[in-house]
Amino acid sequence: MREKRKDGLSSYGFLLDRDVSKVISLFPRKRTKTLADVGLSEKAMDSEIVKEAWERRLTIVTGNGDDFVREIGVFQSQTKRKNCHELHGLVVLPNGFENQRRLLQGLADKLRLGSEVLTWADIAEKNCLVKVKRSGKPEVKRFKRCFYCQKQELA
Repeated sequence: MREKRKDGLSSYGFLLDRDVSKVISLFPRKRTKTLADVGLSEKAMDSEIVKEAWERRLTIVTGNGDDFVREIGVFQSQTKRKNCHELHGLVVLPNGFENQRRLLQGLADKLRLGSEVLTWADIAEKNCLVKVKRSGKPEVKRFKRCFYCQKQELA
């Protein structure tokens, strides 16, 4: 099952993939890591990035969404009763620094899951996929829940 922070405070952070690393200044400095910051090579495989993000409880930010969605599905399928492999979300931005810079401004105010207003901490806690369209409108949905976490949530 997913562990909660003992102090009750919301916990979130970001791991920027190589294709979005130029927009690091638009993320909270103390909550944001690059591949190099976590000891990964610029040539790290997506599966390595997924594992590192899970271990560090970081939301992955990338321009390479389809590959990461696939890798996250594979990784999360490894869940066992006492070893949940749910991640902490994925943010997919369109390619190109200028597009990314423009679209990130004010993005946090547009995060919704249905009618629910979300924060970045919610995106991480609920393991959401945020796909940002070139229009600036984010599409938000949850990744498939771990069977054991879902069962506990319903109890």
